[in-house]
Amino acid sequence: MAYRKSHRRKKRRLNANAGALLVLMVVICLAVVLGTKIHSLSATREAYAAQEEQLSQEYKKEQNRSESLQESKDYVQSKDYVEKIAREKLGLVGKDETIVKPGN
Repeated sequence: MAYRKSHRRKKRRLNANAGALLVLMVVICLAVVLGTKIHSLSATREAYAAQEEQLSQEYKKEQNRSESLQESKDYVQSKDYVEKIAREKLGLVGKDETIVKPGN
């Protein structure tokens, strides 16, 4: 009878140790998976940060370009520009101006 009691105790202890070992293995596996995922997410975050910086710079360039185009648009719609083009391309003069051509 004593043999059976000690045998049962050993068996219970062995089952408890096996359960604890199983729990430990699951915890280790979870730790490895989480560590890998954290590393992957960190790399992705760095890539997104670099992309964000690049897009921010492109946005600033486009803002500057937009301002420049708006200034050009305003100038092209001005009276000064129309007069300049009329003089240079069409050879026109104002009402109170006279044309003086150099003689040969």
